[in-house]
Amino acid sequence: MTDDTGVRGFVKPGFEAVRDAFAVDRPGVNAALAVHVHGERVIDVWTGPDHREDSIMGVYSSTKGASGVVLALLIERGLVDPDAPVADYWPEFAAAGKHGITVRVLASHQAGLVNVDGGFEFTELIEHTPLAERLAAQAPFWEPGKGHGYHALTIGTLLDELVRRVTGMPLGEYFRREIAEPYGIDFFIGLPEAEEPRILPVKPISSTGAPSLPPNSPPFFLQAMNITPPPEAGSRGIDRPPADGGQRRGDLLSIREFRAAGVPSIGGFGSARGLAALYAAVLPGAGTPLLSEKTIRTVTEIHATGDDLALPFPTGFGLVFQRPARYANPGSFGHDGAAGANAYADPDLGVAFGYVTDTTTGGGADPLAGDLTTALTRVLA
Repeated sequence: MTDDTGVRGFVKPGFEAVRDAFAVDRPGVNAALAVHVHGERVIDVWTGPDHREDSIMGVYSSTKGASGVVLALLIERGLVDPDAPVADYWPEFAAAGKHGITVRVLASHQAGLVNVDGGFEFTELIEHTPLAERLAAQAPFWEPGKGHGYHALTIGTLLDELVRRVTGMPLGEYFRREIAEPYGIDFFIGLPEAEEPRILPVKPISSTGAPSLPPNSPPFFLQAMNITPPPEAGSRGIDRPPADGGQRRGDLLSIREFRAAGVPSIGGFGSARGLAALYAAVLPGAGTPLLSEKTIRTVTEIHATGDDLALPFPTGFGLVFQRPARYANPGSFGHDGAAGANAYADPDLGVAFGYVTDTTTGGGADPLAGDLTTALTRVLA
């Protein structure tokens, strides 16, 4: 279906107001939206000059939501105890006074491991083990559990190593085997080469990974974002870091090594329908949900809220998940991404929501996701 606004796809009767909110006039912008309600797909639409029905995009930190589902599934299956010390699963992690940090503290951005001393290189991030070893040896930047700060990049490495120690496989592989393939979810943490033709490039992010610090920036803002590119960065489409030491992120998604690596913090690729299907899989509805209501309560309980030590605005987190999700209703959980993506579950409304776009409006979820949530809430009221 294509309407006169250029929106293509499927909308269940009764949800036309959400499609109308999606059909804003933004020339050149590619975007897609998918929504499930109580397990039923009610919206699957896309727009823009280049978006095909099967397009996928890089979603940056919306990947963290998928990683959070992996951790939740390990808790559901009794393979991880959120109140156990991380060192019970990863003994080397006990170094530098970290023996008491629990999985719960680690996964809620309270561990004080936003970086490693001196920062790290791009290659350490995509190879995983070098950065995991440095994080295991690293002393926390603040007293764990006494504050929270967004672990923008390192949370993925920390979770990945935990999953490897528990399951014997990388987080991305566990996600594929136990979640994506059984539930038909069009999302990848580690993009197979066969999926490359489906990629719709995301326009470079205009701001840097660590922009010039605002006057009242939190103390660990730069540390959380600092990543050094490889020496050949100029020939591989990565800008060299700006004067303040940060790494421009806009072209990371263009590097095949990055797409293949399966970086669980920012390296996911997928469609809006894939993100919506992911959150639909965790909620009661059609089929057998991945998670029990008890586990959902465990991972979505707000563990950290208020002033963030690494971001210049307040944040709230459950275990990995943003609480509430960005631009979503209070009961929601999920994660947004730097290039505009947003995905979440709203258990109160039975909603699973996925939105992707190739054009950022300045970092974080596209504000249009908020308009879409408002329209959807009104439809369901």
